[in-house]
Amino acid sequence: MTVDATQIKISIVKRVDVRRARAAGSLVVLLVAAAVSAQSATAGGSDYCRHSTKIRTVFPTAKAIGFSQRGSTTFQAPRAPVWPGRCVGWWVEYRRLGQAGRVESYADVSVTVYRTHAQALAALTEPLAVPTLTLSDGARARIDRHHGWILSVIDNVLIGSTSSYLPTDGNGVPDFAGGPDLSVPVLMRIHRVLHANILRLQ
Repeated sequence: MTVDATQIKISIVKRVDVRRARAAGSLVVLLVAAAVSAQSATAGGSDYCRHSTKIRTVFPTAKAIGFSQRGSTTFQAPRAPVWPGRCVGWWVEYRRLGQAGRVESYADVSVTVYRTHAQALAALTEPLAVPTLTLSDGARARIDRHHGWILSVIDNVLIGSTSSYLPTDGNGVPDFAGGPDLSVPVLMRIHRVLHANILRLQ
């Protein structure tokens, strides 16, 4: 996950590359997802990678969290560092539209299932410079207001949200000049809804 402005920039650029490659790589994505699901089903019984098959359903509608559009639910392949116990991950882009349908801001939101709660918490420790908080719903979270991202863990699921930095330059790369477009309360609303949806999977 992201830990500073440079890494956040790399993360968003990767998301841009993913969107450009989506059409060409859709078959590969499906094959990887199938392989992950098969491995999860055979590695340790029915409790192994709990929530993996249903985690795609927890993303709320755009309207439920104050956005205009929700993008497609996209498989997220592992990328370094890969923490022990990782099962599967998905991400969605939520957009706010302005005049003439122009995107004014967006949030990239990911959910990653781990085999155990402890393993999800271990993944939460990656951004060492940001303190860990306990939220009122029992989730553990790390919040970076300056760079516009939140990480949280509820049950065995790690949730990440990253604000856009618009406008972008001609190559589709954020300029990072004006700070994050979305405030922490906006991102936290997403996490609260996801926490509740995940707990309902019990």
